Amino acid sequence: MTKKLNKLLFLYSSVLGILAMTVMIVYCMQRGGRGDEQSQVSQIKEEEQEFEGDLADIYEESGTASQYLCIPLEATIKEEQVSIENDLMDQKLTVTISKLKKDYFYKNKLSGNIELVKDISYESKVDVSSLVIAYEGILEFESTFDENHLYINFVSPREKYDKIVVIDPAHGGDENGICVENLIEKEVTLDIAMRLKELLDKTDIKVYYTRLSDENKTMERIIKLVNGTKADMFLSIHGALEETDTSIYGITAYYNETFFIPNFSSADFAYLVEEKVTKSASAKALGLRAGDESMYLVRGSEVPVALVEIGYFSNRQERNLLSKEDYKDRIAKGLYEAIITSYEQLGMEVEK
Repeated sequence: MTKKLNKLLFLYSSVLGILAMTVMIVYCMQRGGRGDEQSQVSQIKEEEQEFEGDLADIYEESGTASQYLCIPLEATIKEEQVSIENDLMDQKLTVTISKLKKDYFYKNKLSGNIELVKDISYESKVDVSSLVIAYEGILEFESTFDENHLYINFVSPREKYDKIVVIDPAHGGDENGICVENLIEKEVTLDIAMRLKELLDKTDIKVYYTRLSDENKTMERIIKLVNGTKADMFLSIHGALEETDTSIYGITAYYNETFFIPNFSSADFAYLVEEKVTKSASAKALGLRAGDESMYLVRGSEVPVALVEIGYFSNRQERNLLSKEDYKDRIAKGLYEAIITSYEQLGMEVEK
C-alpha cells in the first residue's frame, strides 16, 4: 500500500513539474516576442525622428577665395538623388537629398567662403534630408556634381539669363482684393497669371512670379525682386472698381512716368499691354495713366512696368466676362503678345 501511494505521489509531482515548466517556457517566449516587438517599435520611432542642425553644426569656413559652397555627399549618392529649388522671393535655396544618413553632415561638414550666405539649416527625416540655405540679395545659382561633392555657385540672375520678366498676380492669402458677388480679385489675377504661364513656359524667357498659389507677398519684397533681377519688364495684374458709376468698364494700364530709357520706357510697355489685351479680348481701352505716388509697385519699379487693370468688377457685364474661361484665356494671350512684341522692339528674338 505504501509503495502504491509513493508511486502515485511521484507521478503526480512529475505531472505538476511538467505543467509548471511548460507554463514558464510559454511565458518566456511571449515575453521575448514582446521585447522584440518593442525593440522594433523603438527603432521605427528613432528612424522617424527629425534630425536638425544649424550653421555652426554643419559648416566650416574653408579660408579660400572660392565663391563655391561645397556639399560633401556619400559615395552611394547619385546625381539624380539630389534636387535643388531656389526661392528668390524668400531668398532661400533648398537642397533635397534622398537616402542620406541622417547625421551625415555632422561628420562631413559643408565648406566654403560665401559671404552672401546668411544661414544654413539642416533637417533629416526618413529617407530624405534637406539643407535650407538662406542668402543675402536676389540670387540665382549654378551647380556642379563632381566626385561625390555638390558645388553651388551663387550668381546674379543677369549672369544666368538673357531675358527676364517679373509677373505679379495681385493680392493673395488673407488679402482678397476686390470682392463683388462671387468674383474675387486674388483668384482672377492668379487664374490669368497661370494661363499666361502656360504660354510663356514654351519660350526661352525666364519668368519670375511673385506667387503661384494663394499667398500674399508684400509690395516691398515684390519691388526687391523686380529691381534685384534687373528684369526687362514688370507686369502686375489687377482688377478695378468704381463704386459711384457702375457703367464704367474697360482695360487700363498704368506706367511709371519717372522712369525713362531711350529704347523702351515704362510708357512703351504699358501701351503695348493695353493695346494687345484690348485687341485679344475685344475689350474697351480706357487709355494709359501715369501711376501716382500711392502706386508703390509702379513708382518703385526701376524697370519698365505696366500695372494693368483687366476689367471693372463693379460693372455687371465685365464681371460676367471675367468669370468665363474663354475670356480669361484671351486676356492671357493679349498679355503674352505684349511681352513678345516688347522683346521685338528691344531687338531680342524670343525662342518659342
